[in-house]
Amino acid sequence: MRTSICCCLFLLPVLTVKAQSPRPDTGTRQRTLTTVDVVHSVLKKEDDLIDIKRSPAPTLVISRKSIQLMGSRRLDEVLREQTGMVMVSDLGSGNRSLGLQMQGFSSEYILILLDGQPMTGRLSGNFDLSRIGVSDIERIEIIKGATSSLYGSDALGGVVNIITRQQVSRAQGHAAVRYGTYNTLDASLNGETPFRKQNGFAHLSANYYRTDGFNVNTEYLRDGKTSPPYHSITLQGRARRNFSANTSLQASARYASRKSDMLRSYGVQPFNDLLDERDLNTALTLNHSNNNGWRLLGRYYFTNYQTDQEVILKENGRQLQENKFSQQNHRLELQAGKNYNLLSLIGGAGGEFQQYRQNGDGLSNDMMNYFAYAQAQYQPATALQLTAGLRYDGNTDYGGKLNFSAGAGYRPAKWLKLNASFGNGFKAPTYAQMYQVFTNITQGYTVIGANIFHEKAKELKDAGTVKQVWSNAQNIRDLAPETSTSFNLGFTLNITEEAELTVNGFYHNIRNLINTEQFGIMNNGQQLFSYININKVFNRGLETSIRYSPLKGLLFTAGYQLLDVRSSDVLDSIRNHAGAYANVRTPEGIRPAGANDYFGLPNRSRHSGNAQIYYEYQPWGLGASFRASYRSKYGFLDVDNNGYIDQYDVFVEGYTLLYASIQKSLFDKRLTLRFSVDNLANFTNYLMPSQPGRVLMAGVEWHLRKRTTTPR
Repeated sequence: MRTSICCCLFLLPVLTVKAQSPRPDTGTRQRTLTTVDVVHSVLKKEDDLIDIKRSPAPTLVISRKSIQLMGSRRLDEVLREQTGMVMVSDLGSGNRSLGLQMQGFSSEYILILLDGQPMTGRLSGNFDLSRIGVSDIERIEIIKGATSSLYGSDALGGVVNIITRQQVSRAQGHAAVRYGTYNTLDASLNGETPFRKQNGFAHLSANYYRTDGFNVNTEYLRDGKTSPPYHSITLQGRARRNFSANTSLQASARYASRKSDMLRSYGVQPFNDLLDERDLNTALTLNHSNNNGWRLLGRYYFTNYQTDQEVILKENGRQLQENKFSQQNHRLELQAGKNYNLLSLIGGAGGEFQQYRQNGDGLSNDMMNYFAYAQAQYQPATALQLTAGLRYDGNTDYGGKLNFSAGAGYRPAKWLKLNASFGNGFKAPTYAQMYQVFTNITQGYTVIGANIFHEKAKELKDAGTVKQVWSNAQNIRDLAPETSTSFNLGFTLNITEEAELTVNGFYHNIRNLINTEQFGIMNNGQQLFSYININKVFNRGLETSIRYSPLKGLLFTAGYQLLDVRSSDVLDSIRNHAGAYANVRTPEGIRPAGANDYFGLPNRSRHSGNAQIYYEYQPWGLGASFRASYRSKYGFLDVDNNGYIDQYDVFVEGYTLLYASIQKSLFDKRLTLRFSVDNLANFTNYLMPSQPGRVLMAGVEWHLRKRTTTPR
C-alpha cells in the first residue's frame, strides 16, 4: 500500500510554490511565469546584508502574490502547503502553539526571523506561527538544513525569514476585511508614503483577528474547544531616511497582543484556560556604502515576549494554576560585505543579552551570547559557483562552538544545474530543559528538568506526589548540547521553457538530540516527564518538485517528500537483540523486536506532498487557485512504553486536505473581492485538535492611491 501511494504521488506530484537553490537567470521561462511567479526579481533588504542567494543549502521564496492567491490569513496557513513542511500542534500548551516541522526537524530547531532578527516566545519549544498575520508580509525566505554559518546556533533544521515592506514609491492606503466560519474576522488597515522627495518613507499597519475556536473531539470533550477562541491585535511600522545616496537610517517596530479564554469540560470540573500574550519587536539599522564598494551595516534589536496563563475553576472561580513567563533580548550586530568581480564577501559580529523569568516555577536566568561569522562566494567560471562559511557561537553557559558550511553549484548546460551543500549546527539546551519543574494542573502531568531530575523527583516522592520512578530514569544525565551535520545534493532541470523539475536528497546526522520521555507515574495516574540526550538520530529523505506553465498566467506546481527519521540507538538495540529496545510489547505478550517494528520518531510521516494550480487572467482582474496537501500515517503516542513508536502504538492515519480560492479586482484594481475554502472535504481527527473542519471565508479589499498619468 505504501508503494502504491508513493508511486501515485510521484506521478501526480505534489506542489510547492518554488524550491531549491537559486540559479543564475538564464533568460528562460520569463514569458509564461511573470504573472504568478513566486520569486521576486529583487531580493534586496535594507536592514540585513545576508542574502538568501548566498546560502549553499536548498532555498524557497514565497512572494506576496502567491500568499494573496492562496487566500491565507496567518503564517501557518502559508507554510503548511509547502513541500517538506508540516504543522504540528503542541498539546501541552493548550493546543495554542502550531509549530513547524521541516525535513524531519521539529520546531525547536527552526529559526524564525522577522526582517533578519530572531523572534522570541516559544511554548514547549514551538514558535506559534499562527501568531503572525500575513497582511504585512512582502515575501518569506526559507532555507532548509543546518545554516549556522550565517544564522546562528538555533538554525539546525533551517530558517524562516519573514520580510516585511521594504520599498515605498508613492502614497497609498489599503483596507481589507474578511469574515467566515467559526465567527472568524480578519481586518487590516495600512498606509504608506514617501517623503523629502523620495529620500525617505513611512509605513504603518494594523491588524485585528478574532475566532471562536472549534471542537473536533465532541465525543470526549463535552463542553469547550480543542482549539481556543482568541482575539489579537498587531501594530507594525517601518520608516527610512536616506541622508545621502550612500547612507540611510531605518527604524521598525511591531507590537502584538493575543488573549483567549478556553472553556473545557471533561465531565468532572469545568475550567477556564486563560492566556494573555504580548510581543514587542523593535530595530534600528544604519546602512552605509563607501566609495570602495564596501557595504557596512550596524543594527540594534530589542524584543520582549510576555505571557500570563491561568487555569480557573468555572464553578467557584478558584485559581488552580498560574504561569507567568517573560523573555527579553538585546542584540547588537555589525555587518560588512563587498562584491568583487568573481568574489563576494560578507562578515559580521555581535552579541546578545537574554533574560528569562518564569514566576511560580523558580525559573530565572540571564545569559550572554556572542558570535562572529564570515562567508565567501567565488565564481571561477560562468558555470561554477563555490560557497564557504564559518561562524563562531558562544554563550556564558556552554562556551563556544565553531560551525562550517560549504556548497557548490555547477551548470554544465543551460538546462541543468547541480547543487551540493554541507553544514554544521549547534544548539545548547534551554534553561527550562535543564532546571524547570512544572505541573500541568488541568492534565496532571509533571515535567522536571534533566539537570535536577534525581533531586526533585526524590523530593516529590517523599511528599507523596510521585508514585513511582521507573528504572529508565537511571539514564538521565546533565544535558549535553545538540550538534548536527547536514548534507544536501540535488539538481534543477529546465525540461522546456515552461517546465522545471528539482530534486534534492538530504541527510542530517544529529548527535545528542534532546528528547522528552516518560520516567515515572504520579499518584494521580498521570505521567512524570524529563529530558534525555539520544546519542544518534538521522533524518534522511528525498524532495522533488515540478513547475509547469503552459499558458500565460497559468501555473501548475507539485512536490513530494520521502522522509525517514529514526534513532540509531534503537536500531542498534533491535539488531543486536540487546539493550533497552530489544523487545516489543504486543497484545499477545512480549517478544523480540524486529527492524520492521520500529516506525520512527513521532509526528513524522514517511510520505507527504502537495499540488497547486494557480491561474490569473489580468484583463478581467481574475485570480484563482486550487491546492491539495497529503500526509501519510504517522506515530502519535507510545502507549506500550517501549521507548519508541511501533506498530502497536497510536497512529494518525493518512489524510488529504483540499483548498480553493478566487479573487476578482474591479475599478482599476482598487477594489478586490476574495472568497476561499479551506479543508473542502471537511476532514477532522480528534488526534489533530488544531485542524478545523471546512472553513469558508469571504472578504473585500480597497486600495486608495493617487491616479497616475503614466501609460499602463
